[in-house]
Amino acid sequence: MDTQGRSIAPLRSLTLDLPPSCVEFCPAHSDYFIVGTYNLQKEESTAEAPLEDDEEQQETKKHTQTRNGSLVVFQLTATADITHVQTVPYPSAILDFHFHPFWKTKGSVIAVVSSTGTLSFFNFSVSDGSSASLEEISTHKPLGHDEGILFLSCAWHPHIPSLLAITTSDYRVHILHVDAAWNVSEARSEPIMTHTLEAWTVAFSSSPPRKPSLAMEDSSIKNLEVFPIYSGGDDSKLLVTYCEYNPARVGGDDDDLIETPYPAVTVKGHGAGVTAILPLGTLLSEGSSIVVTGSYDDHIRVYSINDRIQDMPPHGSRLLAEQNLQGGVWRLKLVKLETSKQQWTAIILASCMHAGSRVLQVAGNTVTGLCEIKVLGRFEEHKSMNYGSDFQPGSETGGKLRCVSTSFYDRLLCLWDYEY
Repeated sequence: MDTQGRSIAPLRSLTLDLPPSCVEFCPAHSDYFIVGTYNLQKEESTAEAPLEDDEEQQETKKHTQTRNGSLVVFQLTATADITHVQTVPYPSAILDFHFHPFWKTKGSVIAVVSSTGTLSFFNFSVSDGSSASLEEISTHKPLGHDEGILFLSCAWHPHIPSLLAITTSDYRVHILHVDAAWNVSEARSEPIMTHTLEAWTVAFSSSPPRKPSLAMEDSSIKNLEVFPIYSGGDDSKLLVTYCEYNPARVGGDDDDLIETPYPAVTVKGHGAGVTAILPLGTLLSEGSSIVVTGSYDDHIRVYSINDRIQDMPPHGSRLLAEQNLQGGVWRLKLVKLETSKQQWTAIILASCMHAGSRVLQVAGNTVTGLCEIKVLGRFEEHKSMNYGSDFQPGSETGGKLRCVSTSFYDRLLCLWDYEY
């Protein structure tokens, strides 16, 4: 039995102008997708730096390196061709972007984070004549003007449309409040969580927020919405804590919108940096949440974390399953989740850096907690780091999952199908 899954051949491949760092399909217009790029510009001088440069000189060079990027719009045709639609240059390198999950009411807006600590919003629209356009709405420096701090990732809250989390190269996790006019402010004056090395990734719980246990008795907290948030860092830690969001404070001058009643809890078991987090939104019978992680140590892991108990910090994490995917697991994208009686099954698309993309099946029992990871398919045409993969919305319901994936140094963009 081939434990690494069936090999998949490309349908189309093309070379981009700049190295791709992330990719995502538009949920409202599923034949369009956007690629974010990250380019470290070469210095004018070709002379090699002397080995005797002192530490201060090296640090200066590091901060004077310039990066740029772009957002590139493509369309998939009915004949499985990839058509370039638009390129929007960006003055910084793009590390991550995501469409707003409330696209039916908010429109097809993406949040974009960059190498100079900027957060931008762009609107993607398609006219009746099939003319597509990506236009900038606004750009912010929500944490100040230190261009030495990179925004490494971002995540929209799946149930509270005004909340956006970001992670930074100075080890921190912040939650921002985004108003109806796309203005941004910090939801809390201090970081939500802090790692001891780069904070690579962040994810909100996919379960709906709950009310505090005393909400019915105490009118001052009746508006609170409580939810877990997870982050992964280069320190090999998966952190989790509770957030209490008070929307009644929006527009006030002094009080934080979010409070964290408990210190962050560390979930152990990773052999290197935690680079991807995917809460599944399904629970074990005793109430624990199922959370999937990816790491630089080439492993995907499935944890149960007891993060739903009232008036207690998250606790009782348990490793349910793990598997070596032969490459650092940089991104995880849920394709679909099915539940029946005591069983749950998730199909997941993983971006595995130098190993390419993987289509995975993760299945478990809600009573016993027993869990199994199976590699269904592997796409290995990329010759360098696969940092971004996505699937075309709607294709998961048929017998053929249509995917695009990218690789960084060879600037390759590929289209491929996994047939169930």
